[in-house]
Amino acid sequence: MKLQQMKYLIEISKTRSISKAAQNLYMAQPSLSKAISNLEDELQIEIFERGSRGIQFTPEGAELLVYAKQLLEQVETINKRFSQQKTEETIRFSVSTQHYAFAVYAFILLLNSQGGTDFDLYLREGKTSEIIEDVFSQKSSLGVIFLSSSTDRLMRRILNEKGIEFHHLMSVSPHVFVNKNHPLNAYDKVSLAQLEPYPCLTYEQGSDSFNFAEEVVTISQPRQRVFVKDRASLINIILHSNAYNIGTGFLLTGIVDENMISIPIEDYHDNMNLGWIMMKNAVMTPEIQQYISYLHEALAKCHFGGTNAPYR
Repeated sequence: MKLQQMKYLIEISKTRSISKAAQNLYMAQPSLSKAISNLEDELQIEIFERGSRGIQFTPEGAELLVYAKQLLEQVETINKRFSQQKTEETIRFSVSTQHYAFAVYAFILLLNSQGGTDFDLYLREGKTSEIIEDVFSQKSSLGVIFLSSSTDRLMRRILNEKGIEFHHLMSVSPHVFVNKNHPLNAYDKVSLAQLEPYPCLTYEQGSDSFNFAEEVVTISQPRQRVFVKDRASLINIILHSNAYNIGTGFLLTGIVDENMISIPIEDYHDNMNLGWIMMKNAVMTPEIQQYISYLHEALAKCHFGGTNAPYR
């Protein structure tokens, strides 16, 4: 198996045609077909189904394509890290995180601490499975996720199988995020039954297991559900509707909109155990150490309730 063959696969996936892919790769079509045929013989799979509608990837071929893309991304990362010659050392740091304002605030602190140095910093908010995969593939140095008592055993097994360690930051009881004019604002605590009349906002996890959900509390068959992928959309919907989201309840002055409030959910004892994940035996760079320190600083500034409510 050769790296070049992986590049061929990706180009074919883009064009859905061996002839067009060969043109883009500046090679003869028979040579490209032969390279793919050799790969199929080596792996003992059929990568494509060739029909009147052009090239279609088989299930095995589609899985191989995913690995090919990951492999080339890692090669690109290596090239960027070691091949670029600059007069000064360029700082490179990437973090993948669930949708947490405190993780963004820590990233801002890291950004502002760099001064005039050259740097490439990456902040990736995404699905739980994507965060784990980013850390596993070293696309990100660090990940920020939570574990709950109900998912802890399974999630730790998944992390251990990939050689990833979970480092605890803080435990927090689940809260409801709503806007300050929401009817539930009149309550110090809310029950799951009180949430039933309102639309439930959830971060989309695709086909991933519910164990990867970002919401520690699962409302049983809510009548009205809204799925989003990014934090900005979720916040805008909360601010302009009676929809709610369940999460940490953390508010950060200057980072979270002042019209957002959080209310604890009563009689629910499955805490969110926040933490950062990293490959075992990975090098603890100064940037990673800085970011972890800033995570603690950001958490210390979080509060619950309204914008000016004290941390408790």
